[in-house]
Amino acid sequence: MLEHNPSKKLKANEGFETNFSEQKARWEVSLNGSKLLEYVYGEVDDINPSFRLVKTTDEHTISLYRPWDHPWHPGLFFSWKYINGYNFWEAKYHGEQNRVVTDSFIPMEEGSIGFRQALSYINHEGENLLQEKRVVTVEEELDGYLIHWQASYTPTNNAVTLSSSENTEKTPWGGYGGLSCRLSRNLLRPAITTDLGSYTAEEAFSIPFKWCDYSGKLDGYIEEEWAGICIFDHPLNMRYPSPKLTYDYKDMQFMTAAILFNKPYLLNMSETLHLNYSFYIHDNKAEKENLNRIWNKLRS
Repeated sequence: MLEHNPSKKLKANEGFETNFSEQKARWEVSLNGSKLLEYVYGEVDDINPSFRLVKTTDEHTISLYRPWDHPWHPGLFFSWKYINGYNFWEAKYHGEQNRVVTDSFIPMEEGSIGFRQALSYINHEGENLLQEKRVVTVEEELDGYLIHWQASYTPTNNAVTLSSSENTEKTPWGGYGGLSCRLSRNLLRPAITTDLGSYTAEEAFSIPFKWCDYSGKLDGYIEEEWAGICIFDHPLNMRYPSPKLTYDYKDMQFMTAAILFNKPYLLNMSETLHLNYSFYIHDNKAEKENLNRIWNKLRS
């Protein structure tokens, strides 16, 4: 697995600053005094830790936190759907008290922007099923910035089966689970730009892209203004490239890297599953040439 070098950092003299409150279980990144990112891991009603706030450097909001239609969508987040049949996506909203517990949270040293987090996946019977080590770093990029997201998963006591909801004719929205972003409703009718070409959200749904950008036209401007988010899959990820699910409903804009879309995954006790992604948070409409440039940099 490619390790992103934490030395690739946003320096304080470039206007970027971090703030961490252990008491509030909150980690933040600001640019010139304006908050861009807010990561929370102790909110009572959140099943999974998340970036509940994601903004572009021009202060356009990308994420949507706890929307009324799906309050278990906490912005930009990772969640398994099922672990050994236990629901870790909707969990208590579907009557199960399964939870993801933070065992430790360590911001990176001054001069780097990121954190290391250890998590346990505990079912409603109190059994610790899975442990995760998460490393998140932030890096400056043209017209925006990158969020590098690395994670490793190891069973705690017994092998675990990771699975998703089925995608069928009766449930055409199924198959979700993994690294995801619930998007601002400002990104209605998005332009989907990928390594294989440009699509509507419906056309792009479930195609295995190496990278996939979801951009929307913003309200409040006479001339067109755009912003968006691109997810980059790493070549060493399981089932690379995984299907990318791009939802664009009347009330829901959503994107996820669905590694369990086609079939479950058995993770044995002797194994550790590594996942590595990057998000590009950007202003302006996505340009394929720029996204290809970033992709080539990330995989080199």
